Amino acid sequence: MNKHTLKVVVFICLFAVPFMPFLVSGSLFFPFITTKAFAFRAAVEVAFAAWLVLAALDLEYRPKKSWMLWALLAFTAVVLVADLAGVAPTKSLWSNFERMEGFITIAHLLALFLIMASVFREADWKRWWNASLVASFLMVLYCSLQLLGVKQINQGGVRVDGTFGNAIYLAVYMLFHIFVALFYLSREWRRRGMRWMYGISMISNAIILYFTATRGTMLGLAGGLVIFALFNIRNRENAWARKASVGLLAGLVILGGGLVAIRNASFVQQSPVLSRFANLSLSELQSQGRYYIWPMAWQGIKERPILGWGQENFNYVFQEHYRPEMYNLEPWFDRAHNVFLDWAIAGGLLALLLYLSLYAIALDMIWRRANLAYLEKTILTALLAAYFFHNLFVFDQLVSYVFFFSLLAYLQARSATEPAWQGALPYDRIALAAVPAGAILLASLYFFTWKPLVANTSLIQALAAAQSSKPDVAVSSFEKAYRSAALGRPEEVEQIVAYAPQILSSSLPMDQKNSFYAFANSAVREQAAKFNNDVRYQLLAGMF
Repeated sequence: MNKHTLKVVVFICLFAVPFMPFLVSGSLFFPFITTKAFAFRAAVEVAFAAWLVLAALDLEYRPKKSWMLWALLAFTAVVLVADLAGVAPTKSLWSNFERMEGFITIAHLLALFLIMASVFREADWKRWWNASLVASFLMVLYCSLQLLGVKQINQGGVRVDGTFGNAIYLAVYMLFHIFVALFYLSREWRRRGMRWMYGISMISNAIILYFTATRGTMLGLAGGLVIFALFNIRNRENAWARKASVGLLAGLVILGGGLVAIRNASFVQQSPVLSRFANLSLSELQSQGRYYIWPMAWQGIKERPILGWGQENFNYVFQEHYRPEMYNLEPWFDRAHNVFLDWAIAGGLLALLLYLSLYAIALDMIWRRANLAYLEKTILTALLAAYFFHNLFVFDQLVSYVFFFSLLAYLQARSATEPAWQGALPYDRIALAAVPAGAILLASLYFFTWKPLVANTSLIQALAAAQSSKPDVAVSSFEKAYRSAALGRPEEVEQIVAYAPQILSSSLPMDQKNSFYAFANSAVREQAAKFNNDVRYQLLAGMF
């Protein structure tokens, strides 16, 4: 296999990533999350194996020295140590089907960064970001069908969610593409056709962002645009940008002031989107989960300040500091709904500082190292500011992670030039690189993708069989799901507990009922023992 073939494999995998948000399979448990995550893992694993051989053969494809590279490696290492030393290492490493994060996802994101930053050149980046803009426009069309009632809004209500199943996830997806479109609009301004294309992309993404009614992201967009305008008021390279910035600031002030002035108007209060912004107040915030869980998170940080609790372990902080006034909110919170608090809980202040350093290094690259035009610098700065503000009110998920790490990889590719290590293998010794790369690929595909995928599909088959009064199929599928992989076992136990009464009161022969009871009893007790300080699994064991 030559370098050209390896590079083609890498490019096919990377260019598939922007279209993964469309993947939703009803044959998977938590289909909006797991379908995308399994596809992402497989694509990154294949690309990583091919890239390892490329990097071994040619200096051109090696990671380049930079503070960004060292910070990301340090962040990943600290998170791994925090996960292993945390309250529940298994949860921290594997996560669950609902989130599909944990250290496994962080490792895949680091791999994505290394591959993109090492392989893509400027022309490749332009094609990749443009492919993502095409995907975002297709998402705009899909969301338009939801607004017209042709397609169902998956989470219910009126807030469009596209193929994400969650309006907040869709909102941050649109946020990134608004600024990416603006970035390339600034580059292609003199080409009329391209100007129209990027302009339509930017505006259409902004319109869908509005209909997600996600206040934190909308305020993040407004804040990013303010940063953009303030920087460009003194833009000496572009007179048009200076004039547009004055108009943008004036427009934002008029828009904000106008909404405050008419907040009590009937058409505002009757609008499901405008009313969410008009009714934003301190009293409303006090009725939301964040009012309770942010102080809880702070207490958790003080208890374990250095390395935190490990990923996926916020529920331990939640149960320890639970307040009865929360009875009418969600019964379980597994996130602090603030990315910075979440990282301080997951990896302590060490992980939080390293995470924050990624923003600082990115800004340094934008303004000092990336060789960008002034207008381009302000757009990327505004994007980081908007994303930062958005993260004050929500938590990250796979798609937002992908675009954040891709942005960091883009800045790395434009800023760093010296390979992190020298030397290359001769072509006649390619096996020295290909054999370990192939072994890594097979192992990762099997343990990180295939086995969890089998567990997931078996679980959904068990649920379908139980609901269709096929207890024998349900029993065998539950057992297969539980024994296939560590990922998803707690959720499988929840479903086993939920459906056990139905299966045990079915027409199954008594010996099969006894067999299922023995399996279920063992699975429930195993999870209760493994998470012996987790109230949720002790309650499940008690219910069983």
